[in-house]
This record gives sequence, structure tokens and C-alpha cells, in this order.
Amino acid sequence: MAQKKLKVGLQLSVGGLGDLSFNDSAYEGLVLAQQKFGIEYELAPWENTRLNYLNMENWAKSGFDLIIAIGYTNAAPLNEVAANYPDQRFALIDVAGKGKNVWSAVYREYEGDFVVGVLAALVTQTRRVGFMGGGMTPIVRRIELGYAQGVKNVDPSIAIISDYVGEFDDPIKGRLLAETQYSLDVDVIYQVAGRCGLGAIEAAEKFGKYIISTGGDHSDLAPHSVLTSRIKNVGKPIHDVIQAVLENRFEGGVVKSYGFAEGGLMMAPIRPTVFKVVTPPIQSIMQEIQAQVITGQIKVELEE
Repeated sequence: MAQKKLKVGLQLSVGGLGDLSFNDSAYEGLVLAQQKFGIEYELAPWENTRLNYLNMENWAKSGFDLIIAIGYTNAAPLNEVAANYPDQRFALIDVAGKGKNVWSAVYREYEGDFVVGVLAALVTQTRRVGFMGGGMTPIVRRIELGYAQGVKNVDPSIAIISDYVGEFDDPIKGRLLAETQYSLDVDVIYQVAGRCGLGAIEAAEKFGKYIISTGGDHSDLAPHSVLTSRIKNVGKPIHDVIQAVLENRFEGGVVKSYGFAEGGLMMAPIRPTVFKVVTPPIQSIMQEIQAQVITGQIKVELEE
């Protein structure tokens, strides 16, 4: 008799598939698990917290083996469903969940954010660097703090222009906000804005300025403008928790932290198209700073 396939539901976050970032990375991890372990899965697009709650509740009622939600905005609905279905397994990615049946993954983004702050400070010619967030969530705010500390570590007198789009899924708004920053003499922006960030990359190319990206490796979108990307591998914890369920070692109530060492973060390779800006000496400094942050030799403060 054939073994029953594991059934997994994945609730996507704001921005959805095609963001070349958070959601796409999560989906890649799910597809990898399907190819590797032969699971069955259902995917639910972002709608709103109430409808997302109903999606996850339907999966719980249907007896899915694992229900996963990604992103800060899915935390409340997943926690509520998990409380109502204590015998089901749940996973929450990017924020710590509640409940003895919820496995959570969080990220030490600051390990990379500090490094790209150092990079921005080393390459700026105008001594004005930008930060562009999507929604003002606690996670993006924490990323902003890590980046700012990296900048100030190099030179406390460099000005940082910080703005938030207010959402994660409108590339036009992202482009307009980045254009505003570039018009204020900012010459390098760190974007943490999901799909909005794709518009910011267009602005960097249009203005002949520089941008550091997040999510995926976005160098191909503007090879002469994207200096690097601090990649958040959302698929890694999804793969890990599915494997844990299959091997009967799922643990609810656990919050696992992902950084460079766990494969949760990566720095995209510096492309030759920007070597004149991110020179070999600057690359060496970035590698050294990254090692010091990982070992704790450099402490990044996550509270203001």
C-alpha cells in the first residue's frame, strides 16, 4: 500500500508571487520540498487577514498535515487558527508565533543589514544614503536600525534619509519614493520594500544611481545600479519544517533563529559590472565585517 503523501498548505503574504523576493523565496522552498519529498501542497494568495484566516481554517478542517503562513501580517490569523485546532501542526515564518502547536522561524537580518550599511557608507560620494522600507512593521524597522548602525560605524557624519512606502505591493509608489530620495542628493539606497522595491530599482537605473536590494539577487534587473542584495532565504525554514514533520520530529512552541550560518541569509555575489564602485578592497572590508558580526565581535543594537 502506497504511503500517504504529506499535505501542506502555504498562506502567502502581501505582494504575492512575482515579487522576486519574500513570497517567491517561500514558494521556491515549497517546490523544492515537493520535488525532494513528494509532498502535496496548496497555495493561498494574500487577500486580507480575515480571508487568510478562513483559508487556514479550511486546511485545518481538511486535516492538512502542516499549515504554514509567512510574514508579519499573517501572524494573528495563524495564531488564532492554531489555538482553535490544537491537534494540527502550524508553522509561522518571519515572526514568533504563539501556541504549543506552532513552530516559528525568525531571522537575524542585522547580520547582513549592518554589512550593507557599511557598504553604503564606503561607496557614497554625496555623503547622503537612503533607506526605503515597505510597511512599517517591527521587522522592517529592525532592518533599518541594523543598516543605520553599519553606516554610522564607518562615518557618523553621513546623513541617512529614511522613508516608508506604507505598503509592499506597489512598484509605482516604490519608484516615486526612490526618485524623491535620489533628487535629494542620495546616491545609494537600501530598499526593503517587497514588490515596491522593484520600482526603486527602476529609479536607480533611470537616475544612474546605486541601490542595495533585499529578497532575491536583483542584479540582473539593473546590472550597473544594483550593488548587491541581502538575500533572505524564506524557503529554507519551510523546507526544514516540512522535513521535520516527515521525520516525526516536529516541535511546536519552538522559535528557530536563521542567519548566515543556518542558510537563512546570503549576500548576493558582487557582479563585475559594479567592481569600479564595490572595489576589491571594499569587498574585503565587507567580508571582514560580516565575519565579525556573525561571531558577535561587532554587536548590533536592535532597540532604539
